[in-house]
Amino acid sequence: MSWKGVNLEEVLVKNRARQQRRKPDEVLNAFRDLLREDDAREEAIRKALKDGSDQLDNVNVSILEADRIFTGEQIKNLCRVYRLRFLAAQRFKGEIPYEAISRVKQLQRKNSGDLTNFKILAPAAMFNLVEKDKDPLLFLSLGNDRYYLVHKWGKDMSILRKLLVFPFRSLKTLLGCVLALTFVVVMSIPDSVMISPQGGSLVSLRIIFFFYLFIAFSGLTTLYGFSRMKNFNGALWDSHYTN
Repeated sequence: MSWKGVNLEEVLVKNRARQQRRKPDEVLNAFRDLLREDDAREEAIRKALKDGSDQLDNVNVSILEADRIFTGEQIKNLCRVYRLRFLAAQRFKGEIPYEAISRVKQLQRKNSGDLTNFKILAPAAMFNLVEKDKDPLLFLSLGNDRYYLVHKWGKDMSILRKLLVFPFRSLKTLLGCVLALTFVVVMSIPDSVMISPQGGSLVSLRIIFFFYLFIAFSGLTTLYGFSRMKNFNGALWDSHYTN
């Protein structure tokens, strides 16, 4: 006679099936309670994202993935390059997808505590700013100038955006672009056009024309560029205002 060991998993499954046959309503009600608890948790997360909190959460860092933690300086540099904003989640006026809510819910389960201090990185148009291509990133504030990337949604940022906003990274890049544009225009003019009736030197004429164009382009940039762009990228990344 041989004695077989007891497979506890099989016994547990059989007992559950037996209980379900005897009390089907009790099992169904328990399942409904779980669904209601899950819905309540999701609603609480959406409320936290909408209302926000300036108070840091007690986050168990051991549950976080190290490669998803970024410093404020790293985020600022990205905002400066692509002219983005990094603001509290409650200022975000776009729709936060279910996948992002689900990621937060997973973090809360592992953390055994609610998370409320969130920030979002996105173009300014996706925020409700004072007075008034899209791919937001949802971050959790960890304190000490550290942020945890919870979820990204939307499409990748177009390379054209990086090129279009490049001149407005700083005063240095703006002046560099105006100088480069002036140089290209001056050098593209044929020699036959540059010859003066008095027979002046071509080099001196191009230099004079260069400074005239530089002043003209600088004036146009100030008049039309800043009327639209308002300020340099580095000064806007965490601003609640439109300019």
